Amino acid sequence: MDEVTLKRLRLLPVIAALLLAGWLAWWMKGPNIQVLTFTTGSKDGLYHRLALQIKLAVEADHPDIIINLQSSAGSRENIARLDKGEAQLALVQNDAVGGTSIQSLAALYPEVLHLVCRTNYNIQSLTDLSGKRVGIGAPKSGTEQIATNLLAFAGVKLKPKDIVHASFGPAIKQLRNDKLDVAFFLTGLGTAFISTALEDGQLKLAPIHWAHHKDDSAKDIALTFAKGFRVHYPHVSPQTIPLMAYNGKPHLPIPSLGVQAVLVCHKDTDVDIIERITRTIFKHRAVLSQKESTFSELNEQTARLGLQFPLHEGSENYYRRKDPGFITGNAEVMGFI
Repeated sequence: MDEVTLKRLRLLPVIAALLLAGWLAWWMKGPNIQVLTFTTGSKDGLYHRLALQIKLAVEADHPDIIINLQSSAGSRENIARLDKGEAQLALVQNDAVGGTSIQSLAALYPEVLHLVCRTNYNIQSLTDLSGKRVGIGAPKSGTEQIATNLLAFAGVKLKPKDIVHASFGPAIKQLRNDKLDVAFFLTGLGTAFISTALEDGQLKLAPIHWAHHKDDSAKDIALTFAKGFRVHYPHVSPQTIPLMAYNGKPHLPIPSLGVQAVLVCHKDTDVDIIERITRTIFKHRAVLSQKESTFSELNEQTARLGLQFPLHEGSENYYRRKDPGFITGNAEVMGFI
C-alpha cells in the first residue's frame, strides 16, 4: 500500500468524526416541540369544531407546535382551566367572569343568543317565559351565564324545578319530547344544529326583548334592548337573526343579542408561539372559512376591539407588524431638525 493511500485511510476517522459532530449539532438545534392544551367546548358544539380547524392550520404551518384539544362544558370551565394553568389556549365569551391570567389573541365572531321554543307556544317576549320550563344551557357554560343574567334583568321569575341545565343536543331532544318549553342557545349564526332543530316544524325561534313592538324593525328592537341590558351586563351587543338564515326560517328577522367569541391564552404562553398562531389564523382565513363558515366573520381590523382581556404581547406584535419604525414615523420631524 503506497503512502498516499495510507494518508487517505488515516483521514477517514477524522472525516467520520466531523460528520458525526455536524449531525449532532444539527440534531441538537432541531425544533423544540411545544405542546399546548386547547380547551374548547362540548364535542358536538361549534367551539370544538373551530378549535379543530385552528389546530390543523397551526400544526400544518408549524411542525414544532402540537395542540391537544380538550372538550369542556364551555366558556366558564375554559376560564377556570386557564386560570389553574391546566390549558394554554381556549375559546371563551368576551363577557366571561374571572380570568386573571388570561390574555386575548383575537375576537373571532359574534355569538348570538337563540331562543328556541315549541311552535304551540306564542312566545313574543321574555315576559312570556314566566311559568314555562326553560333550558339555560349546560352548567358552567356561557349560555347559562348570559341566560341567567338576562332573565334576572327582564324580571322573569322561574320556579327551580322549571330551570333545566342541558347542553345543545339534550336540550333539543327535551324540547321535542315536550319536557322543555323553551331553551337558550348561544352560538354562531348558521350553526347546523339550529337548522336541524327547525327542520320538522316542531320548534321555532322566538324574539329576545322586553315587550312586543308592533311597528319597530328587528334591528331597532335589538339595539334598544341591548343598550339597556349593557348597563348591567357589559360586552353585550345587539344582534339580529336574519330572514331565512336557517333553510328558509325564520320568515321574519328576529331581534336578539350576543357577545364576541374570543381566542385567548394563558398570559405566560411563549410570545413567539402566540405571534405565530395569530399570524396563521389570519393567513389561512379563507381556507378556515371554507371549513367553518363562522370564520368568515374574522377581521383583522376589528379582532382587537372591545376585548375584555388584554392582548397578549405575541398577538400585539403581529397586529403592529405594519406600524412604521421610529425613524420612518418621525422622518419629517427629524428632517426639519
